[in-house]
Amino acid sequence: MYFDLSQLLTSHYFLDKTPGGDFLVGYALLAFFLVAIFSKSILRSLGPKNKYFRKSIRKGFGKFIALGVAGLIFTSARFSEVPVFSMRLLLYIVFVPTLVFGILKLIKIYKEYTKRMRSVDRAK
Repeated sequence: MYFDLSQLLTSHYFLDKTPGGDFLVGYALLAFFLVAIFSKSILRSLGPKNKYFRKSIRKGFGKFIALGVAGLIFTSARFSEVPVFSMRLLLYIVFVPTLVFGILKLIKIYKEYTKRMRSVDRAK
């Protein structure tokens, strides 16, 4: 059993209303979207325990919650084989922006945090 990569270029692959086959990637997607939903609290608990880091992650996580919830809905619809909501296109529409926003947000947090720490060092 093999996967034909030329299927990725067809519209039928993305727009199939009830895609069949194993959906083993779904478990990783569920974990990814759960991390997206709880990303702010995860960053707070794993990040440095100082006020400058907390100020850097203060806002901008609303879209992660919305995209994470939508991703959970579409992933669970794919597991339960709901006809229209289990299309691959919907999962890609939610997954790619969540991944891009996550990377951009982490870069922004890193830049703001280093900027704040340089400011504190100059003040000393």
